[in-house]
Amino acid sequence: MEADREALLDFSSEMGRELMRNGAEIYRVEESVERLLRAYGCRETEVFAIPSCIIVSIREDGKNYTKAARIKSCANNLRRLEKLNALCRGICRDTPPLEDNRRRMDEVMNEPCYPTWVSYLAHGFVAAFFTLFWGGGVLDAAAAFPCGLIVRWVVTAMRGLRANVFFTNLLAGMLCSLPPLLLQRAVPGLKPDQIIIGTIMLLVPGIAITNVMRDVLAEDFLTALTRLAEVLIVAVGIAAGVAMAITLVRLTPL
Repeated sequence: MEADREALLDFSSEMGRELMRNGAEIYRVEESVERLLRAYGCRETEVFAIPSCIIVSIREDGKNYTKAARIKSCANNLRRLEKLNALCRGICRDTPPLEDNRRRMDEVMNEPCYPTWVSYLAHGFVAAFFTLFWGGGVLDAAAAFPCGLIVRWVVTAMRGLRANVFFTNLLAGMLCSLPPLLLQRAVPGLKPDQIIIGTIMLLVPGIAITNVMRDVLAEDFLTALTRLAEVLIVAVGIAAGVAMAITLVRLTPL
């Protein structure tokens, strides 16, 4: 029985960690893990999650089983998140053996993502269309496309170096702002402001901002403050990167 509870604890905490890493809200993570534990007969459970950690506890027959899982990186993979949610609901409904659950979760996590070239194209087109949205012209959108590719390359490279979000957004903001500022010298009609705004929309943490408001409404203030701090750090990084690019261009002689 103790081995079963340890295995259940390991699987449930891993499920919560993967949900969090792929963009799930705090309430979704806690609720999913609690439902999973109750589906396997656990009545006294506690689940506590913040963006960087999840703690799962089971009390049974006078014994406490506790597992903490550290979350060091997060992304917004909504496709994978939807599959994990569906898997969790299916497990709660059918309660299959834990070995099957682990295998099915591994299958979801090992599914191939979109090809790299698709991701680059998506970043380029998003930057171009946001430039149009903010009042830029066709020429501005064309200039924004390679800037979006630069953002994708910087984020990928910094992730490989395990750099924190501040330096990632600082470097991405600087490098995506330099091309339109320099091109303006050769193309007087170019609108670098719209191009920069359209490109840095790729870096704006829109989902995190939404989750902050959702956590405030749910009175989960600790999580809201944690996410708000991350949002502010990202915003400062972007602003500092753009400011550095503008300063470098102004100091560069014609």
